[in-house]
Amino acid sequence: MLASLLAPALVLSSAAFALLVPRDSSGQATIAPYNNCSGTLTSRPVGAATDTLPKISPSGSVGWERWDITLDQTGVLLNLRWTQGDPASHASKPSNGTFELSAAFDNGTIYETRLTGQKLTFSGSSPYSISIGQNTLTWDDSQAWFNTSLNLNGLTASIATESIMLDSFSPYAGGIPGQLAKGLFFGIPVTRGRSNIGSMTFPWGQQVQFLARSILSHMFATKPLQNLAVSYSMLNLRSVGTQYTDSFIYESSHAPDASVYNAFYLGRAESRKTEFEPYTIYTGTNSNLLSVSQINSTSTEAQLSGCSHTDFVPFTWNYTLPSPVLELTDSAGGTTKFFVSTAVSALEPFGTEPVQVVSGTALGFMYQAAVPNAAGSLLTEEQT
Repeated sequence: MLASLLAPALVLSSAAFALLVPRDSSGQATIAPYNNCSGTLTSRPVGAATDTLPKISPSGSVGWERWDITLDQTGVLLNLRWTQGDPASHASKPSNGTFELSAAFDNGTIYETRLTGQKLTFSGSSPYSISIGQNTLTWDDSQAWFNTSLNLNGLTASIATESIMLDSFSPYAGGIPGQLAKGLFFGIPVTRGRSNIGSMTFPWGQQVQFLARSILSHMFATKPLQNLAVSYSMLNLRSVGTQYTDSFIYESSHAPDASVYNAFYLGRAESRKTEFEPYTIYTGTNSNLLSVSQINSTSTEAQLSGCSHTDFVPFTWNYTLPSPVLELTDSAGGTTKFFVSTAVSALEPFGTEPVQVVSGTALGFMYQAAVPNAAGSLLTEEQT
């Protein structure tokens, strides 16, 4: 079901290379200085941290907004979701905030808990934060760490998530920075996270120590989700070599008018001194540097043509996506399914060696609106 959002073979143009990542507000075009192949960037662009703040006023009369942290590690997949308003409702009220936690354990157990009816609050200066009840996400101008504290219905947690890459990523539907589909804004403030500090204690006493892969996404709109996209998907491929770690993200959406939008991201962090140092060799959707020659349900190939830092060699990931491990349903019957695979192999360029064989993982999710004849999904249709 995940591949009707998989795009056909694409070579992306350079028509709007400088207009890739929104800053203070989605839809505002600004130059992203880290779209490069140099490997020299050591800090994030100033001002990017405010993109993760609310864009829909909690006191407003229309619209909805949500933030999701998805964590995957041996034993459990977790999704933490802060929402203001109801994404599926025509009568959404942002003042009605909800925090939801969903856990899918490897033994098949599903646990869900929520707090609803409380208005989202936030801090608009560094350190920034959003909160619903005692459930808070905090970050600062460096965007190096995103910290989470939870306390609801007998569950408590403290989680520190390190952002390995020095960038965020936003799609570019209709030529508007941040649009996943027309009117539907989406961004990934943490494209490759490592949640390796903290723990979660469940109401029955079980404690989980974190050593998780993670990703943070942020979505908002003024209209119901199903009116803007009948389906959308995201596939995040990660690979780890001896001296580097790479991350590839593919997003796609189907609009009610049958329009299809796609976006791609490719980034790398190299090992320097004693740990991985993040830098971006490329990020964005509209560049003559990045082409994607194949993407389907079992393999993806991306080429950084013109990027001497990778010796012009393609990145290739081979994988098998299993059945979804978690499924969430919204108030209009739309479903979001989460997929995880630890059986990923990759062929990737590095230095003087044209290809290194490395291991990897895949995390994907797919939304399908509950509408007749809805388009298929990103991760199961095979297109080359």
